[in-house]
Amino acid sequence: MAESGSALLLGATALGALWGASGYAILWGYAPVVATRSFVDSPVGLASLLPVRIVLEGIHLVEAHVAGHPFDFSRNHDWIGFLAAAVGALLLLAPAAVVLRLRGRLSRREARRGGRSPGS
Repeated sequence: MAESGSALLLGATALGALWGASGYAILWGYAPVVATRSFVDSPVGLASLLPVRIVLEGIHLVEAHVAGHPFDFSRNHDWIGFLAAAVGALLLLAPAAVVLRLRGRLSRREARRGGRSPGS
């Protein structure tokens, strides 16, 4: 049980990091997919770019409410890709952890009942 749970968490984290990094690569033109306005506004674009969009929205909030001016990332924006990968990892890690927690509670509850199913 613990090994499969660790594998699930590791897999979710890796897949989420890949999701965030690929979203950054698409948006910054490092991928063969072109990020046109219609793609970005589409459901597929929203889903594929969600981690990097969360990062960019956070940057915008800091620019508007903390710094009071826009930042210049023309020569320094690679860190956004790393942060998008971290956000993607968290977006998939959190639900995986919840699923594991619920699965553990259900199996403990089942063990207390003596292995009987609720309908028997």
